[in-house]
Amino acid sequence: MAEVAGPPAGGGRADAGAGRRPLRGGVVAVGGVAVYGGISWFFSEQLIARKCASQPEATFADFGLPQPEDVAIASGTTRLAGWYFANPQRAGCAVILLHGFTGNRADVLIAAPLFWKRGCDLLVYDLRGHGQSSPGLFTYGVHDKEDELAAVDWLSRRAGLSVGQIGLMGWSYGAATSLQAAAVRPEVAFVIADASFSSLTDIARVQAKAMFGSWAKLFVPGAMFVAGLRAGFDPTEASPAEAVRGLTTPVLLIHSTTDEFTPYQHSEAIYANSDHAHTWLELTRWAAPHAQSYATNPVAYEGIVDRFLARFAPKFGRRPV
Repeated sequence: MAEVAGPPAGGGRADAGAGRRPLRGGVVAVGGVAVYGGISWFFSEQLIARKCASQPEATFADFGLPQPEDVAIASGTTRLAGWYFANPQRAGCAVILLHGFTGNRADVLIAAPLFWKRGCDLLVYDLRGHGQSSPGLFTYGVHDKEDELAAVDWLSRRAGLSVGQIGLMGWSYGAATSLQAAAVRPEVAFVIADASFSSLTDIARVQAKAMFGSWAKLFVPGAMFVAGLRAGFDPTEASPAEAVRGLTTPVLLIHSTTDEFTPYQHSEAIYANSDHAHTWLELTRWAAPHAQSYATNPVAYEGIVDRFLARFAPKFGRRPV
């Protein structure tokens, strides 16, 4: 009788092991995705949902300003809390001063004399998600620029000025927002952008490394994806460097060479994409921290602004004495 061959010794165990290996691989893969997603969510929290001081405080006389009018500006469903300063000189000009990341409107009053002495009205307001404005996640200029354009229209009506008589000045996040707003309304008189980031992707990489180490840059794409889903925006659109392409609005880029939060190379990247006939890049070299060039050396800073306006907007307000 023919011998019937049985299964190889240990064959059952081998088959079982082969079945377990794909299962273990799948568990590891799912676990890896979960870890990456969790860390990306945490990083997105740092990008778009940081806590801010809710109550701006200021003593206006310290900046040579009168008591302002408290205003609320509508931008869709967002309400922007601000202060409006009507200049008694009535020089036919106005400027919006816009604060930086996690700050509030009181932060920018230190620079108010730059334009108050020119006879310009001033508007300062809290960005969405900041100060006393409507709560909201940060979008690095994508939605914020629409808010600033609403503020431009409000100021135009309130002060009786054309959009071409209104300048924009911002610091850090506010600088990036103002550059993106000008790309939509290039008829504004000028933009002065102090310590802007070149794009959200670029500044996210810088801050991920600074806060957690080089390894954290691996999670920037995930964090950007999650941030976009949570805040309802396309993070790749948050790019002042792209916004300035073809822009003919006069732009002054100011950046401290000792800025450790947003390296000055970000403003260089913006300048590289700009029309140099309408853009001035000034790198300050007086050891100022991030967005503190004016506070560190107001006399030199004022000289830069005066020269820029004399060249690019000579009819803007009264000439300083």
